[in-house]
Amino acid sequence: MCCHRTGTSAQGDKVPADAQVFKDELARITKYVTELQANTKIECDKYSNDVKFWAEYRTGIKEFNPWLAGAEKAVTEGLSKPADLAEVKALNDKVNAFDKNCVNYLKVLTSAQAAAQKMTTHSEADAEVAGLKARFDAVKGIADTWVKKCDVLVKEWVLLDNTVTELNSWVAKDKSAEGENQFSLEKMESTLGELKNIFKQKEKLVEGL
Repeated sequence: MCCHRTGTSAQGDKVPADAQVFKDELARITKYVTELQANTKIECDKYSNDVKFWAEYRTGIKEFNPWLAGAEKAVTEGLSKPADLAEVKALNDKVNAFDKNCVNYLKVLTSAQAAAQKMTTHSEADAEVAGLKARFDAVKGIADTWVKKCDVLVKEWVLLDNTVTELNSWVAKDKSAEGENQFSLEKMESTLGELKNIFKQKEKLVEGL
């Protein structure tokens, strides 16, 4: 009876020890699986986000590329030579609209670049954006020059038209009601000289377009 009780005691001591080994192994496996699951989720989230940001990037590039090609063609063709004030004003409106489009489409490229920067790997996108930005800068530089030239040309042409109108008004009113000559020859010569200078400046500006 005594030996039986001792065996039971020994067996009773051994079972908990085995159970602890299994328990520790189970805890290790559980931790490993939990960590694996967490890491897998992180990688899946990264992939999912990369797909989303890549789509945003490509959408922006697809919108930007056709505009850039058209803008490059426009700057290669240059500006038309206006023949009168109405054409100058129309050209000025066209140039300002072109410049405004440059500003708007730069925002498209910048947004695409921002989306690419959120991707895990974006070296390929960075290189593409850098190339497009360089081409954009060339177009924008010409647009800035056009805006300045057209602004000056409009002002010169308006001044020319106003001077011609003023001169014609003097000629039409060269006699007063009493028949006295109110038309100043000296003033006329001065105005004609001014008119000549403005005309030359206007022609020079037109040639420079």
